Amino acid sequence: MELVEVVLYVRDMRRAVRFYRDTLGLEVAHESDRWTTFHTGACTLGLHAIENRELGRAEPDPTFLVSDATVERTRLAFAGVDVTEIREPVAGVQVFDARDPDGNRFSLESRAAPPG
Repeated sequence: MELVEVVLYVRDMRRAVRFYRDTLGLEVAHESDRWTTFHTGACTLGLHAIENRELGRAEPDPTFLVSDATVERTRLAFAGVDVTEIREPVAGVQVFDARDPDGNRFSLESRAAPPG
């Protein structure tokens, strides 16, 4: 299993993009009003716009790549881990969230092989 993405929740996407792109010098991979990602080597940094949050209260969301989200969700649920239903935010990507023993959220994601 490898860490593939860390998500940070931000109130002002434009301000956050300027900071990570212009101040830190990260290269934008994808940009929209609600979701922006940056190339950071082996791990992607994702910014997710959220309107109502207290500063310092929204949690990072490390995302781990697995070969099959359905199998992994079943395995973790059987082990007593609190897991959500699988969702498909974009075609070919299946993701679900879980919580560690301290209540910290993380996500597990599988990606369909690219066509061709």
